[in-house]
Amino acid sequence: MPFEEARQASLKAGSLAWVSLVDPDENEFDVFAGSLGAEPHLLREATRFPHRSSVERHESWLVGVLPVLQDPGLAVGAAGEGGLGSEGCDWVLVIAVEEPNMIVTLTHGEPVVTDRLRRRAEERPELLTLGSESILLEMVGEVVGDYEHAAGVIDGCIRRAEVTVMEGRSRDVVRRIHTYTSQAVELQQAIMPLASALERLVEEDAPLSLRQATRIRHRALRVTEEFDGARARLSSLLQVNLTVVGQKISAWGAILIVPSLIAGVFGMNFEGAWWTKADHGFEVMLAVMFLISASLYIWFKRSGWL
Repeated sequence: MPFEEARQASLKAGSLAWVSLVDPDENEFDVFAGSLGAEPHLLREATRFPHRSSVERHESWLVGVLPVLQDPGLAVGAAGEGGLGSEGCDWVLVIAVEEPNMIVTLTHGEPVVTDRLRRRAEERPELLTLGSESILLEMVGEVVGDYEHAAGVIDGCIRRAEVTVMEGRSRDVVRRIHTYTSQAVELQQAIMPLASALERLVEEDAPLSLRQATRIRHRALRVTEEFDGARARLSSLLQVNLTVVGQKISAWGAILIVPSLIAGVFGMNFEGAWWTKADHGFEVMLAVMFLISASLYIWFKRSGWL
């Protein structure tokens, strides 16, 4: 229905209007802002750089900026290694209006983002009786849940990378470590401001559901800490991988230097040396080089350097 009709319908007791705008144009901004008595340029400013999460009070509105993961699940690349899906991160600007009872979402990206959040809210009809602000907080909780799942995905990827490094199979592990690090940094930057924003909201807004907002804040803090831990583990894993590679290079250098020294010494132009006149002297030297090199290889293999 037209926006004005939805606004009038939401004025009835027990009613809630949900307006979803996907990549709104200038006219849609003007219509929405004019109907609710807002300045259109303020909304445009709010949607210009919405890559970091926030929930703030603006007069009678509760406004949330939520970077939403389209696919927080596991995707398998060509190399068979897991990672976050390539869908990336879109954002949703959520506005909860007290009077009339209305939720407005302005989405950048595919509408599947808000469709998924709306379906989750509709699965709990009791939310509709609590008002638009409770629904907004429920949407924030759903978004935090996606980031929790993404943190779990990155944790699983790091565990597999750790096994790869410890087993010495470091063919493409450096590229994977850098990929996981960039993903962890991007996700952490998106979710980090949410905890402090919810804390300010609880302190300033007594009528707001204290328990609901506090619970979401604790979850957001835990997710941020998990991303902190993931970045620290990845940095440590990169150093461990460099150490393992250095050990391999040192071990092979020690193995190869023995036949090089023997060949260098016994290959000199000595006159009257016994090995130049002995029967099978050349074969004996080859056998000695092979035995010493094989012994060193076995020793380094057992010590974990190879």
